[in-house]
Amino acid sequence: MAKQNVSATLDEGLLKKLDDLAKETERNRSWLIGKALENYFEETEDVRVALGRLEDKRLTPKGLRKEIGL
Repeated sequence: MAKQNVSATLDEGLLKKLDDLAKETERNRSWLIGKALENYFEETEDVRVALGRLEDKRLTPKGLRKEIGL
């Protein structure tokens, strides 16, 4: 996958935490920020799916079994 540079402005406290973690884990800022964004997007998608399922009140236990192939 091709990579591109992006720019972000962080407050000093957050930047210090990032640098401390980078030093502790022997990773660079870019790697840590990339992982943080991946995790954020995964969590956001999980919440979106869960909320969608809560809103779909028409799905019965039988319908759920059919949907997942049981």
